[in-house]
This record gives sequence, C-alpha cells and structure tokens, in this order.
Amino acid sequence: MKNILITGGAGFLGSYLCEGLLKEGKRVIALDMADGSKIEHLIGKKNFQFIQGSVLDKDLMEREVQKADMIFHFAAIADPQRYVQEPLTVLEIDLQATLYILKLASKNKTKVIFASTSEIYGRNPNVPWKEDDDRLLGSTHINRWCYSSAKAAAEHYIYAYNQQENLPFVIVRFFNVYGPRLDDLGSGRVIPIFLKQFLMNEPITIHGKGQQTRTFVYVKDAVEAVIRLAFFKRAEGQAFNIGSDREISVLELAKIMKKVGNFKSEFRFIPHKKVFGKKYEDIPRRVPDVSKIKKVIGWSATTSLEEGLRKTIEYYKKRVNI
Repeated sequence: MKNILITGGAGFLGSYLCEGLLKEGKRVIALDMADGSKIEHLIGKKNFQFIQGSVLDKDLMEREVQKADMIFHFAAIADPQRYVQEPLTVLEIDLQATLYILKLASKNKTKVIFASTSEIYGRNPNVPWKEDDDRLLGSTHINRWCYSSAKAAAEHYIYAYNQQENLPFVIVRFFNVYGPRLDDLGSGRVIPIFLKQFLMNEPITIHGKGQQTRTFVYVKDAVEAVIRLAFFKRAEGQAFNIGSDREISVLELAKIMKKVGNFKSEFRFIPHKKVFGKKYEDIPRRVPDVSKIKKVIGWSATTSLEEGLRKTIEYYKKRVNI
C-alpha cells in the first residue's frame, strides 16, 4: 500500500483526489493551510490523515516528503484576483515552495504529480493548444502573468530534475475544472462568482463583451484522469492537458447557467480593468488539445457541461438554503 502525500489536499481538487485515492486503497496524507471543511467527511476514516500546515514550512515538508511514496503537489494560489493583489505571495507558494518540494523528492526519487495550468500557454492565439505548443505572455510588469510564470518555471525545474537527478514525474495542466466545493460563493473563479449573483438575484457581471472563450471539465472527470496518469508507467516524464474540447464563450456559460438553474438575473457588461485594475490582461481563447491523453490512457471527459452545472448549482443552492 502506497503512502500518498497531497499538498493542497483540503482544497477543491485535492479533496476529490483524497476521496479517489482512498477508494484505490492508498494511505493518504492531506496537507493544507485550509481549515479542512472540504474534507471533514474524511476525517477519522481509515488510512486518512489531515495536517493543517503550510508548504512554506520547510521542517514540515522535509518530514512529510520523506515518508511519502508518491507526492501530488496541488497546493497553489489559483485566483486571478490574488494574482493582481498578492503577486509576491503567489510566487512564494506557487514557485518557491514547489522548488523545495522537488529538491526533497529528488533525494529519494519520489514520484511527483504536479498540478499545472492552462495558463502556461498564455495568450497564444493558435488554439487548441497541444502540450508542446509555444507560450505567449504579456509583460512582467503585468501581475496577471505571475501565476503562469511560476507554474512554467516549476515545470522547467521538474524537467531538469528528471534529466539530471532521475526524478519521476507527471505534469497535469488543468483547463477550468469545476463542480461542488469549488470556491466560496462570489470568490475565485467564474462559476462561483456567477452563482452567487444568480442565487442573490443580482445582475450577472460579465467582463468585456463576454466573447472570451473557455472549456470546462467536471471535477470527477478531471480527478479520474489524474489518478490514471499517476499510476500508468508510460505517462511518466510527460505533461498532459486535462480538459474538455467543448469551447464556449463566457456569455454562453452565463446563459447556460441561467437556464439550468432557472434563474432570473439579467446580464451586465463591465470592463476588465474596472474589476482587476491595470495589472490584469484577459486571454481571448483558452482551449486544450486533448488528443494526447486520450491516446495514452484512453481518457476523455464524460460529464456534459449542463449535467455538471446542474450538480454544482444544486450543491450551492443547498448551502444557501434555496
């Protein structure tokens, strides 16, 4: 039985990853700064342990990495508002902490599954993006790019540790994962932000004209892909996009959510800079090429956007007693 360390294990993705690995019969240690509310249903279960602590705590990380047979490094700040307001904190957690974990993991050749991001590709206009496509980013004085740069630098280190220290790894690049337990209403990402406004019967604030496009993948589909890649030998030493190939505009997303949830809110269009200030730039299109993961492990997302949104909306409606 493998001992699995999951940094960010009490977060959105991490909480589902804990569930999936426990079902696989693994011993799971979830390490997170959060209070554990997203994994409270796992507390006390056999083979599960929650440690509330920071990936910046070097003594803690040295102790826990040494005990692990595999590391899922999912701890990160992944909130656009915080990229703009707290770029130093983003760089410290998303890059500095990662470099120390890689250094520790390389000592015992402990396999690392690294949660990267679609932000890696920046604003490359040539979608869909394959895993080896070029990156195109804005100026370094635009804080918005600190998250993408931190994740990209971490990937460079992972490839370097693999080449020079034989560190086994898999990199997973997520494209807008959503589902129950995503974020607190009104914070973080587009779906919980829209949901709070819908549930409060407030106008839906859509940035720009809402024509920027994204793809969305349901969390249980995404976590299934992660676990299969982690334990598939042929996936080692590679990066994989995890997402859906259904491209929709943010305006279309709002319309689908309104229909699925039977909401009444109207739409209001506002400039990006009014929300984020001058330190933010939007990405017009963000679409993955998912042919590689389908070829290697036969995975593709199976939950439709409408079905996934229905489950997500029901979850949040219960939380606010609607």
